Amino acid sequence: MSPSRIERASRLAKTSAAFVKNAVQRRVNKENYILSDKTENEVILRDGIMSVKYYKPLDTETVTLEGGQTLHVRRRRFAIPLVMVPPLGVFAWIFDLLADRSMIRYFLAHGFEVYLIDWGKPGPEDAGLSLETYTVDWFPKALQAIRQHSGSEEVSLMGYCMGGLLSLLYLGVSKDEKVANLITIASPIDTYKANAFAGPLGRALAWPASLVKNKTGFQLDKLSEQAFHVPGKTLSILFKMTNPLGVAASYVELIRNMADDDYVARYMTMNEWFTNMPDYPGATVQEMTRKMGIYNRFAKGKIRIGDSHVADLSAVKCNLLAFAGDNDKIVSIAGARAIMTVVSSTDKAFHIVPGGHAGVFTGSRAVHTTWNISKDWLQLRSRPIPRPEGQGETGSAGQVA
Repeated sequence: MSPSRIERASRLAKTSAAFVKNAVQRRVNKENYILSDKTENEVILRDGIMSVKYYKPLDTETVTLEGGQTLHVRRRRFAIPLVMVPPLGVFAWIFDLLADRSMIRYFLAHGFEVYLIDWGKPGPEDAGLSLETYTVDWFPKALQAIRQHSGSEEVSLMGYCMGGLLSLLYLGVSKDEKVANLITIASPIDTYKANAFAGPLGRALAWPASLVKNKTGFQLDKLSEQAFHVPGKTLSILFKMTNPLGVAASYVELIRNMADDDYVARYMTMNEWFTNMPDYPGATVQEMTRKMGIYNRFAKGKIRIGDSHVADLSAVKCNLLAFAGDNDKIVSIAGARAIMTVVSSTDKAFHIVPGGHAGVFTGSRAVHTTWNISKDWLQLRSRPIPRPEGQGETGSAGQVA
């Protein structure tokens, strides 16, 4: 056999061995491939399954973004901390995915003090968690801990999907004037316009539901919370059904690249988001179905929370930046844009950026669109911490995003 054939055979053998190894190990030792939730942090509050994390300033000089671009770490910090608010039905670590696609690392690199509200992992025993739990109980406790820890009364909120809605509900109930800035990403304000399925269904049910209520007094909240509790596995299937061709195509690519350790790790990390989802608490689903799905209360600007609270969205006056994805099958542009009419903010902006429901938040282009726009917008609305006299700023030159 010629040397060239021997070399090709050797490469093929190594590739085949790597293919088999990754094919087996990704099933047997999946945790070794998951690269999320790696940024150093400390928990500053726990209350039940909810916790609040503080992310320490990066101890590196640079951060590498997807595509190989380098971002120099800004040493001068901003005085107003950034609080990231995840949706329900996913794990909070989606804000801290792969090192080059970690939103938390990106904003740390740009000089922000970053905190994360983690809603935890609800199970069947948590079916009673309601909108009141999240917005009237846990949200104030989280912000109190963050304010005490940071020393700043002012905060900025960044909410993805339902995280944006929870932020709005908190603000509408509390009238918290110390929330300086709010960013919402793909948050469904007008559910009648949110997507081709939920909108028409909600409209169709609104009149019959009102008729039944007026005639009999029956409402969905009379039913058991357990009847509305959605297991994580069901959520995963529903999410994947919004783009079945994309799911199939990504799996084909995985097979083609099974011998590439880095590719498999990246695939497994991203796939964990869509495959391993926590339960969606029944009480919250029950409320959302009635108040958002059927009666479209967010678009109308007022939502009753529990027995004694009303979230008045016209009371929201903080600076607002809102995003929608141009290919989002879950939250349409019109569904997200409605936020511009329900709040009273005078400083507000709306951007349409490339991507589907996940892509607009942390897709391969999000760093140059959603993240970059948010960073520029926040920097103009977040006071820098005064620099000691004679001290220069390290790592401010050469930033690329």
